[in-house]
Amino acid sequence: MKGKILLGLTAILMLTGAAVPVKADDVWKFDAQRFVLKKYTGTETDVVVPDTMDEGVPVKRLGTQLLAGSETLTSVVVPDSVTILDVGALSYDNNLSEITLSSNLINIGWNAISSNDALTELTIPASVCIIDSYAVSGCYALKKIVFEGACPLIGPEAFVMLSDDVVIYVPDDQIEEYKKVFEENNKNLNIQPSGNPAVLYSAEDYLDTENLTFDAETGSITGYNGMNTRLTIPESIDGVPVKAIGKRALWEDPLLGYVTLPEGLEYVGEDAFSITDTLKYVEFPSTLKTIDKKGFSSYRGFRLDLPDSLEYIGEEAFSYFSVETDLIIPEGVKELGPGAFSAASRLQRVFLPSSLEKIGDNCFSRSPITYVYMEGLELPEISDTAFDKCEYLRNIDLNEKCTKQQMLDVQALVDAQGLECRVWRNQNTEVEYARFSVEELPDDPSKLYLTGYEKEAAKVRSYDTYTIGEEDKGVVGIADGALKGDQTITYFAVPHNDEFVYVGKEAFADSIVEHVDLFDSVTSIGAEAFRNCAQLKEITIPASVTEIGENAFAGCSGLTSVNILCDVGLLPEGAFADCANLTEATVAAGSIPARLFEGSALASLNMGEGVTEIGSRAFAGTSLSEFVIPANIPVNGEALEGIELSNIRLSADATDEQVAEWSAALNYPWYDRICRVGEESMLVKMPYEPLPEDNFEFDEESRTITAYVGTAVDVIIPRTIGGVPVENISYNTFENTRDYVHSDMETNQKEGDWVPMRCVILPETLKSIEDSAFTNCHDLETVICYAPLETTNKGLFSECQGLKKVVFVNGVLHMDNYLFNFCKNLETVWCKNQVDRIGIQTFGVTPMERLCVNAKNIDVSAFAGMESLKEIHIRGGVEHMSLGAFAMLPSIETICLEGIDTDVMEDDWANLGNSNLTILVPEDTSDEQLEAIGRKFLSSMIITDGAQVKRGTCSMPEDPMPDIAEMLSAYGI
Repeated sequence: MKGKILLGLTAILMLTGAAVPVKADDVWKFDAQRFVLKKYTGTETDVVVPDTMDEGVPVKRLGTQLLAGSETLTSVVVPDSVTILDVGALSYDNNLSEITLSSNLINIGWNAISSNDALTELTIPASVCIIDSYAVSGCYALKKIVFEGACPLIGPEAFVMLSDDVVIYVPDDQIEEYKKVFEENNKNLNIQPSGNPAVLYSAEDYLDTENLTFDAETGSITGYNGMNTRLTIPESIDGVPVKAIGKRALWEDPLLGYVTLPEGLEYVGEDAFSITDTLKYVEFPSTLKTIDKKGFSSYRGFRLDLPDSLEYIGEEAFSYFSVETDLIIPEGVKELGPGAFSAASRLQRVFLPSSLEKIGDNCFSRSPITYVYMEGLELPEISDTAFDKCEYLRNIDLNEKCTKQQMLDVQALVDAQGLECRVWRNQNTEVEYARFSVEELPDDPSKLYLTGYEKEAAKVRSYDTYTIGEEDKGVVGIADGALKGDQTITYFAVPHNDEFVYVGKEAFADSIVEHVDLFDSVTSIGAEAFRNCAQLKEITIPASVTEIGENAFAGCSGLTSVNILCDVGLLPEGAFADCANLTEATVAAGSIPARLFEGSALASLNMGEGVTEIGSRAFAGTSLSEFVIPANIPVNGEALEGIELSNIRLSADATDEQVAEWSAALNYPWYDRICRVGEESMLVKMPYEPLPEDNFEFDEESRTITAYVGTAVDVIIPRTIGGVPVENISYNTFENTRDYVHSDMETNQKEGDWVPMRCVILPETLKSIEDSAFTNCHDLETVICYAPLETTNKGLFSECQGLKKVVFVNGVLHMDNYLFNFCKNLETVWCKNQVDRIGIQTFGVTPMERLCVNAKNIDVSAFAGMESLKEIHIRGGVEHMSLGAFAMLPSIETICLEGIDTDVMEDDWANLGNSNLTILVPEDTSDEQLEAIGRKFLSSMIITDGAQVKRGTCSMPEDPMPDIAEMLSAYGI
């Protein structure tokens, strides 16, 4: 409807003679294939541009300098058919005072309306979307510019060289948007409300679905037959989502200037928009992932706003790119293909994201780029020809936190391409440049030291160079005492110029500095350089440092983080000891001095592979939540004294021998050892839910359960009661579960007077259980003990006539006297480790027929009275064994000795005299050893003939731990 109204007005103007159309065929040269008027040869003063040529072909573009340079032209009416003004189309017309633009105009090109000395007013229709650089410039008589629509895209320098009193009138409801855009372009123009609201267009107004060709099977746009200059691609066609722009779908389109791609689009195909020389802007969706080969080759856009979703920019995707704004590749892009931005004629500055992984061959070749910034701490793979023939490239900045080696690697790459380019690390972005007082070095006047600061800025870095006389001289350090006592600077950054090497004695002493960026050019830190900098929060000592003076960091009580990248041995003993706020540290290499962090609040440590030794008490008394000891470090338990053992690990490559040595040095308990990274503690924790705490009486002071007052027959002891760990069970705890009726004791007890406890599970927190704690619990069938007990104490389960199965999940050290004495139904006893001792009558009068014993010491009568025992297997590693242990074994048939030296056998009267008993020894036992063993067993009256000692298969596989879950399932646990 808007178009019809404006066309009517044009007709009225023609009838009233305000402007006279000339005969088109005589004065206009027209390219019908590209819809562009290319030349005008007429001499009229008032020109109405025709809307059609060649028998009805619409005029869509006014070509380059179409009406430029006329001395007679005074007015121009551009018909509503026109959507594009090309470069200089209405420029350099000294007498042109009136221009009526098309109501359907989309793009006002570079220099399109410039240097028209008589032009005083200009109305820009609401349809205009793009105003290119210098579009309205050099019109010094222009006093009034009226915008009718929403703020378009306005290029830098679009409105320059105008009268100082020119006024820009914009719709009342758009004034803030216009002000923002002009401010971004650094144009301080007088912007006023026009008194009218904006005439608004939406992206939907530019849909032209009927002229798109679409492959519904692949969701791809494959072509376009329309004539829109601004085109919106729909999100779906006939209900099918648009996922891709296909190969050459819109290539060489002669009119396309502004394209809106739909949400949901993921792929722009090969040559999709290539050689579309009118294309000035593309609205990309947030879903686009790939721009394929030559997708936008020869793009001459107003600017390029790539989406954050983009991951891949293909081969020559933007070759012959011609956009004068900075190229910012968004975070998320992983690869720039070969020649992606090659021969980009106006490209000067490039910003690459941290996500970038690869820059392909000839990516920027033959482009006039002068500067590249790489954001990533991990640099991308850069082709050797990525910057080939970039002869204007002078500087590449890496992220300020990149390493020196990374800088050198990129420098080598550009050097190999013969470029006069320097690679830097970016300057510290948290501070600003500031001027310091300086002085020349006495031995080298071409270089300077900073000597003082008198400005107001608190977060600062010095200039790299200062001009002294007519000579530029570089800053290489900060003089002794230069900022001593300074009360202004809170953040000081060394210039990242790779020349600043010296921090002088007392340079920052007694100052209020909080942060210091020393950079890895610094080699020397003078004595007391940071003495009493109580507000200094963090410091990184770079790897470049080779000298640190005495007390350089003395009194830095506010330190929270220290990163020592140089040889840590340069620091004195106790350099950061007792730093109450120091919680984080990195130590990269060298021998850590004694007491370096002793007594500090250190909770987190990153220790590098270059560390060779840890000094005495270096980390003693710290709060480290994790400490990984490199395998190459000499053993020194004192270094880690006071750190929770559960927080200490060995590196994954540590040997079993190193594990044993460190476990001993750190005094690990007998049941556990230091873990390698990735390993779990050997201590198995009780996985079952305990009974409620009110089932027990508990003495908090001694951490002892004194009584079980519950009625449950399956008892799971809690780890804590009232928040206090349970560590002991007293003799009387299970008094109400003892059955004296079925014992040999005289009692007043009657049937049902006791709780028939059948199962007990003991937690890993227990340290001791008193003598005979479960004696006469005849109903007890199963015991699962997670407590790694030093000793079971005497008679723990004696007279438990119903006891069948006992599992010491984490082992015990001493199976004390009478442990299972008279447990007449005992079937299974499993213990994790080799025990130190099996005491007197530990297994006395139990019914087992087979027994495997793994113990260092076996006492007299240990197995006495096991009338059903036929086979006993004694593991190797025995240090003492009383042969009296085998007394009173009437059914014994085989005693298997797994490599026991006769020196550990103690003669004792067993009085067995069993002529059918075989003593089995390993096959590799010598004749001399065989005879010695025979003599021992003969003298203790165990056998009757030395020939009963025989070689044979004497090894026995380890019994796996019983299936506890299956055992407890019988009780519903």
